Amino acid sequence: MMVYFFFIPLIYLINMFFEKKGYLVNNTGQSHQTFSEKKRVPLTGGIFILIFFTFYFSNELIFVFSLIILFIIGILTDLDFIKSPTKRFVIQILYLASFIIFFDLKISDLRNDYLNFLLSNFYFNLFFVLFCFLVLVNGSNFIDGNNGLSIGYYLIIFTILILLINNNVVNYDYDLVINFTIFLVILFFFNLFNFFYLGDNGIYLISIFAGYVLIDLINQNINISPYFIAVLLWYPCFELLFSMIRKFKYKLSPMEPDINHLHQLLFKSLNIKFSFPINYNNSLTGLIINTYNLIILFLSSLKPFSTNFQIGLIFINIVTYLIAYLIFKKISRVN
Repeated sequence: MMVYFFFIPLIYLINMFFEKKGYLVNNTGQSHQTFSEKKRVPLTGGIFILIFFTFYFSNELIFVFSLIILFIIGILTDLDFIKSPTKRFVIQILYLASFIIFFDLKISDLRNDYLNFLLSNFYFNLFFVLFCFLVLVNGSNFIDGNNGLSIGYYLIIFTILILLINNNVVNYDYDLVINFTIFLVILFFFNLFNFFYLGDNGIYLISIFAGYVLIDLINQNINISPYFIAVLLWYPCFELLFSMIRKFKYKLSPMEPDINHLHQLLFKSLNIKFSFPINYNNSLTGLIINTYNLIILFLSSLKPFSTNFQIGLIFINIVTYLIAYLIFKKISRVN
């Protein structure tokens, strides 16, 4: 535990250095800047996460090297060296396909004989896992707009895993999960108070690592329903899929930016209804959404083996999301 007292001043000093020098500062990240009164917020989240991974996986150099490559891709995106959304998407596909193949990531059971038959084919399995990662990564990028939202969401996921391991519901590497969870707690408070954003470099690392862990988890615990994992990751994934539906409806390019995500509408609604400072509403938005997610993900952990129960929760999440979306959109339009 003492090592985490080292991380706290390290994060503070690195962040202050980047902010003072103007390196990797959110000058072009308009989706973030509209949520903050502070004009020089560094996109340094990935630096801290990479430091953690480098220390923890010091004996797994190939894994660390793969994460360093991922971090560099994120940095190049944050610095606008990779401006084109199409190029960014192609790079994601190439990296993720290589990552999936090299680390032999597979999903073999979806509780359906026909789907399982399709998954038995190497290329279909690769396509399916790749699709899942792409949805997760880009959906996570969409929700990285409010303080505490994306980090808080993944903090909830890993906290749920701790509960399951402690209660002997699943068998997994407890040291990895508990250490990463504690580290996320530290990052959460820094992010909640607007010290830094994750940026693409941080989102890529945290989302792909979470996806890796969850696929590994269900492969080691075959009694766990794969739809339990779907519930754990429902929010960023549905955020992306719903955005695609909106763009399709209005005949917009799927690569075009979207300013009508749920967290953006909630943030606008809070600014309209309450006279709190922008930074307060920024953090409050993330806390409100994640309070709901905490309840849902905790409920899902009560019956992780029941596919029907998990599918029911997915349905509840979608209905709740759509109702909330319509309410916040109406408030934004009226004002």
